Formats: sequence, structure tokens, C-alpha cells
Amino acid sequence: MLRFLLNRSIKTKIVWSTVLISLIPLLILSYLFYDTNARSLERTMLRSSNQNADYLSDYLDKYFQNVSASALQVYGFQRIMNLMEHGIDYNNPDILNLKDSLNNYYRLVESRNEHIMKVMIYGKNNRLADNWSRASSYDAIMLGKGTPYSDEMLDLPFQNTLMFTYTESLLKQSFFVYGVTIYDPFSKSKVGTLIFYIPSKEIVKMIERYNYEPNEIILQNRRGDTFYQTSDRYAASIDPYEPPKLPISSQKHDLRFSDNKDRLTSTSFINNGNIRLSIVYPNTELRLNRDHLMLITIVALILVLLFIYIFSFLSQRFITRPLLMLGKAMKAFRNGNLQATVKQPQLWRDDISELTRSFNYMTEKIRMMIETEFQMQLRNKEAHIMALQMQINPHFLYNTLQTIGGKAVLMGDYEIHEMCRALGDMFRYSFYEGNMESTLRMEVVHVNNYLYIQQLRFENSLRLEIDVPETFMDVTIIRFVLQPIIENVIVHGLVKDDDTQLLIRISAVRESDDILLTVWDNGPGMDKDKLEAVRKDISHPSKEVFAGVSIGLKNVHERIKLVYGPNYGITIHSEEGTETSISIRIPNRTEAGADVQGDGRG
Repeated sequence: MLRFLLNRSIKTKIVWSTVLISLIPLLILSYLFYDTNARSLERTMLRSSNQNADYLSDYLDKYFQNVSASALQVYGFQRIMNLMEHGIDYNNPDILNLKDSLNNYYRLVESRNEHIMKVMIYGKNNRLADNWSRASSYDAIMLGKGTPYSDEMLDLPFQNTLMFTYTESLLKQSFFVYGVTIYDPFSKSKVGTLIFYIPSKEIVKMIERYNYEPNEIILQNRRGDTFYQTSDRYAASIDPYEPPKLPISSQKHDLRFSDNKDRLTSTSFINNGNIRLSIVYPNTELRLNRDHLMLITIVALILVLLFIYIFSFLSQRFITRPLLMLGKAMKAFRNGNLQATVKQPQLWRDDISELTRSFNYMTEKIRMMIETEFQMQLRNKEAHIMALQMQINPHFLYNTLQTIGGKAVLMGDYEIHEMCRALGDMFRYSFYEGNMESTLRMEVVHVNNYLYIQQLRFENSLRLEIDVPETFMDVTIIRFVLQPIIENVIVHGLVKDDDTQLLIRISAVRESDDILLTVWDNGPGMDKDKLEAVRKDISHPSKEVFAGVSIGLKNVHERIKLVYGPNYGITIHSEEGTETSISIRIPNRTEAGADVQGDGRG
């Protein structure tokens, strides 16, 4: 399962993780729900079955109590007691009274229990002393070899009875037999035995009247033999009979489920019969209710899981949609779309929105870095092309200038010689094919050569002051930084028809880990609007690499930022009619990579 989730999308992971996490508590709750309700159904069935068993056992106990009372009424007839103990004495003149006592006793039995069809009285010697039948057809019933327990029934222990059913072969009718031995209540010596015959159909009719399908009733006598059962379906599941502890009336019903709870068995002892009543309640209704409860539990579990799945599926769209958009943007960015971004939510901020903000910031930085690198490469390439175009045999030009200078010396014109020398040095510095970086010393020399030529042109209108400490002369700087700025100062600082001398001062100081070069002039300066326009112009990168062939302030500013980073470049300060200063910030480092030490004064 874990491997299945690992290879799936985050949407699938969220949905199935939610379902699986919810499954465990739902299963526990479902089990508790099912178990609680199943136990409740079992308790309901136990109460109902217990009430039914109590009612039926009480009814049977009363019925057999009536039969037992019919037997015990013999104690009220002394002549019958003497008959059972001593037999019949035909010489005794009281024999006629004995006959009346027997008739009275039989009438009493007949009136108390209409189901008793025959009564047999056995004496102490186990011989038949007398008998009575409700109808002459029952006279054929005799206690003999065909009667079960015929010998045992005549010698039952004190306060014990024996019940059984059997089919009389002569009448082909089933009878319920109730036998009890009569003992002297004081000496507890045997007096005789009374046996009652009741048609089995009457017992069955009585029992079935209070029984309900599909309950099964089983009656066992003191021998443990089953003398009555509704059916033999559950006979094997009934425990063998064990005589209960006396008194029987203290014995409670025993209710218990079978191992698989497919049936409930109630066991009780009949006080007036020495028999055990077992009622088997097939668990059909309980099983159906439990199956119905199980079906409800499973359906409810499936519906809840389905609801969780649908809810998770819908909610994950809210969670994963920004991630999918972020993934698409990443894929587009990977395929070369550097403008790919993710729309930011305006109403909330969470972890995913922070992730998209970081992605947008990252793409912006990468795009800027790529554009910066691309612009630098374009500028270097175009500068190289321009240098190639301008480098028309530079050695020839340099040698020609030296030749002109030599001729000027021979003619005694040393200014032409110096002018040719300065111009030749400028050509040599411009056409240098080595590193794009130079040193501050070489930049100052280059500016000196440039201003020497311009001073010859403008005579005494220009003056240069250099205030750069010797400790800063080895600081590295890209080529052509100072000369374009000086050129810009001369173009805009010299005013025609003005005898004022233009003073240009170059100074350098150290600020933290940087060198700050300043080109100051006392020219006419700029008003606030023009100054703001110039500042705004140089702060925006150029669309073209060069504007024509001029290299001005904007180009210098952009080249410094491209090479050294966004923290470097030029800044402009000016006051109209007074002065203009241009500050150039570069890193403080030499060709060897060591910082230049010094306080910036010299």
C-alpha cells in the first residue's frame, strides 16, 4: 500500500491517505456499534426467553404439583394406607369400608385432574393392591415387562418420583406415566407405590399451548432419559441430566448461548416432578437481526468512507490546484519560458502561497541574471566587433604618429611631437587586446593624454587636478570609465564666449570595502528637472547595446553594474550655475585580489 501511494500523484496521496487514516477509527466505531447493538439484542432475547422459561416451568410445576397432590391425598385415607402396607384381609369386617375409601379416593383424583385415566396402587410387597380406570378400555393397562422402569418405579427413594412416556402395545396409545413411592412420614419406611397414567397427547397439548415456534422443548426424567421432546433436532446438544442439589426450588434457570450463538438453551428443574425442562430457542430471529445490523453497519461504513473520499477529492482540488499550477509553471520555465509565473492569492497566505512567491522571486532573479549575462555578452561582443572595425592596422597608425612626431622634432616643433605621443598612447590603450580590466593608474594616464590633446585644442580653457592617493593606483577598474565622463564634462561644461577656465578635479576615497571616485567640475551645472531626467535615464537599462558610437554616462553606469553588481555604478549631483560632480563606486581590489590599504588621503 505504501509503495502504491509513493508512485502516485499528490492528489491521489491526499485522497487515499485521508481515507486510510479515517478507516481505522471508523472500523473501531463500527465494531463498537455492532457489538453494542448485538449485545443489546442478546440481552433482549435473554429476558424474553427467561420470561418464557419461567412461565412454562411454573405451569408444568403446578400441573405436576396437582398430580403429586393427588398421590399425597392417599395419606388422608388410613384404610388405603393399611391396604398398601398389609394387603387385603377378607376376614376383617372393615373391608366394606375399605371399598368406600377407595371409591372416595378415586373420585377425588378424578375431580382434581381430568387427564388421569388410570390409577394403580401397589403394596409394600410390590404387588398390585387395587386399580382404577376412567373407562373400561384402560383396564388392559398393566405394569409388566413391556413397561419401562417397571421394577425401579416400585422402589423409588424417599421424596422421589419417576416420569416417562411409553406406548401401550395393547391399546396402541402413548401414555405419560407418573410414579411415586409412599413412605411413612415418621419412620420413613416404605408403605407402597402409586402409579398414574395420563394420555401423552394431553401433556403434549398442554405443553404446545405455551410453546412458540421454532422453540424446542425437551423433558428428561431423573434417569436422564428424554421422555418427551418436540423434535430430536437438538437432542445431542442437551447436556446429560445431573440430579440437582436440594432443595430444587432454589435452583435458578440456566440460560446460555451455544458457542457460535446460533441458539439459546434454557434449563430448569420441575420441583414436583424430579424432571428437567430444557427449552431450545433457535437463534433465527437474533441471527436475522444481527445480520441486518451487520448489513446496516457495513453500509453505513461504506457510505461514510464514500463521503470522506468525495469530500477529500473535492477538498484536495483546493489544496493541490496551486501545486499543479506551480508544477506547470516549473515545467514551462524548464522548457525555456522565462516569463512563467504563478498567480498569487490575494485573500490568504499559507505555505503553498509562500512557495509560489518564492518560485516567482526565483524566476525573476534567474531571468535578471540571464538577461544581465546576455547583455554583458552582447556588449562585449559588439565592443569587440567595434574594436575590430576601428582597428584598421593600429600598428600602422601608431608608427605613423611616431614618424610625424619625429619629423616635428627635426623641425623643432615639440608640441606636435607631444601631441602625437599622447594620441599614440591613447590608441595603444584603446586597442589593447588583453583583459577588459585595467588599473586606476592606467585610467588616469589615459585621461591625462586625452586632456593634453584637449588643452592644445582649447588652449588655457581647461585645467585638470588629480587627487588620487598612490595606494589606490593599483586598484583594478574596467577600461574607459573616466575618459567618457571627462569627455561629457568638456562637451557640456565649456561655454562659448566665456573666458572662465573649466576646472576638472579627479579624487578618490575609501568607503568601507569600496573605492569612491569623484569627477568634479565648476561648469554651469544642471537645473533640478534636467538633473532628474539624467538620473532617470541612466537608471533604466538600454534596449540597444550602444546608442550610436558614443560612450556616455549611461553606458559607463551599465557596464560597471554588469561587471561589479547592482551595488556599484555612478551617481550624479549638480547645482545650476555652480558645479557638477559624478561619483563612481567600484570595489576595492587589486589584480592579485588583495584589498588596497590606506585612508584615501595623499
